[in-house]
Amino acid sequence: MRFYYFLPLLFIPILLMAESGTAEVFSKGAVHGQIKLFSYDIDKSSDEDAYANAVGGYLKYSTDTKQTFYASVRFHTSQPVGYGQNREDTSLFNDNGDALTANSEALIGWNGRHRTLKMGNLMLNTPMMNDDRTRIVPWSYQGAAYTGETIPDTKVQLNYIRQIRSYTSDEYTKESASGEIGSGITMLGLQYDGIKNLDLQSYYYYAPDLYSTFTAQADYKIIIDEDSLICAGIQYFKSGNGGKYAETENKNGGDDIDLLALNVGFDAEDWEITLNYSQNFGISGIVKGYGGLAKVFTTSMIANGRGNYKPETWMLKTAYEFPVGTWGQSDVALTLTNTRVKDSRGDDFDAYYMHWKHRFNVDTSLFVRFEDINYKGDKSNVKYFRVIAAYDF
Repeated sequence: MRFYYFLPLLFIPILLMAESGTAEVFSKGAVHGQIKLFSYDIDKSSDEDAYANAVGGYLKYSTDTKQTFYASVRFHTSQPVGYGQNREDTSLFNDNGDALTANSEALIGWNGRHRTLKMGNLMLNTPMMNDDRTRIVPWSYQGAAYTGETIPDTKVQLNYIRQIRSYTSDEYTKESASGEIGSGITMLGLQYDGIKNLDLQSYYYYAPDLYSTFTAQADYKIIIDEDSLICAGIQYFKSGNGGKYAETENKNGGDDIDLLALNVGFDAEDWEITLNYSQNFGISGIVKGYGGLAKVFTTSMIANGRGNYKPETWMLKTAYEFPVGTWGQSDVALTLTNTRVKDSRGDDFDAYYMHWKHRFNVDTSLFVRFEDINYKGDKSNVKYFRVIAAYDF
């Protein structure tokens, strides 16, 4: 882990103590953490099975985030325990399957009037760059992130990312999920909610050495009563301007993404059902984008409609939440997926997913997930099984 990742933190004491006394700065700080146990089994119809158990989580310290200047640092770790097979294929650890400890956040922040600026190692939440919390250690990014809400009903985001750390590494490098980023990635995002029951958002990622991407999304809801509503959404992802590192046939992202996605659903007090559809008219995939997990409506645990070679996907999702009981509250979910590709290089498949999640209290949960993917060609069928227990403190 290289020292210069922490250079922004050297200025923290000066900035904080210029505003408040030393005792006040640290007495109003906060420590948060999580302990997580993760068991993952990948069962293939070949000799490529993978299995691993991990224990880990994160520890985070932040000074008072209500001050004009503040700081935050967070470390994630994932340690293998017990028997394992092809551990590296689970993406729970380092690329070679060894234990992983990474600095996921190390930042200084500035709060203005409806404006914030963060600099350092960051965790992001955008459609093509996000933390992807499907493992213990998330993705994170090095650079600067500005958020402004001075315009009524509008949020503006401007990010510049110079290096990226994947969820199987402790190093920040120029390598994104879909290739080298060279001179970096600049993102402009706009979110608008000034129209009743309608949310609009759009992002543009400028990566001249890789590829640039435009995304747009609209979500509309019709309120039936206090416990139920009908919702509908539309998404569009379009990439182009491929640079020297772009790979058009990359499943994670390339310079020929052209994806349209739609959904419609009904949401009641304790039950919901959603029908999702997507068609990628391009050869490039959009599985991970630049990092994290690309946020497309047709997304299950593993199965998705975000791949390359022009997949067309239908996905039916339903979930039910049980009443609160003595031992907490559970919910169950089922997802059915049908994907057919429009290019002979791709793979048709059907899949079903189910999960059970139980929250014992606000801090403790148990999450069991299973997905079975059945390919229609020569590709081996795969079953995925995860058990995740977490405790927050």
